[in-house]
Amino acid sequence: MSLLGLLNQEITLYAKTGYNKEGREAVGSGSTVNARVQLVSKRRLLPNNSLVIVSAIVYVPATTSINTDDKVTYGGVDYKVFSRTDAVGGNGAIDHIKLELIKWQAI
Repeated sequence: MSLLGLLNQEITLYAKTGYNKEGREAVGSGSTVNARVQLVSKRRLLPNNSLVIVSAIVYVPATTSINTDDKVTYGGVDYKVFSRTDAVGGNGAIDHIKLELIKWQAI
């Protein structure tokens, strides 16, 4: 079953372009994409024993160009892509992309 019919929310994606003069993350211009957003509060323990709180899980079409560390805005809140997973359908093709987002903190 395809998830594409459930993508009835909009998010804005900003690709990470590097760092500015102050050493903070810089992003390019935004593009709006249909998505499915689920606000959550999940803890992830990293290999270095630090803890990260995943604040949202987002599903986007397979054709979406997005990578980890990119910025996502939804409902006036900025997030950072923590993880990206391709969901493969029964035919072997990528059906959609699952993203885990953390709150954006420009460093």
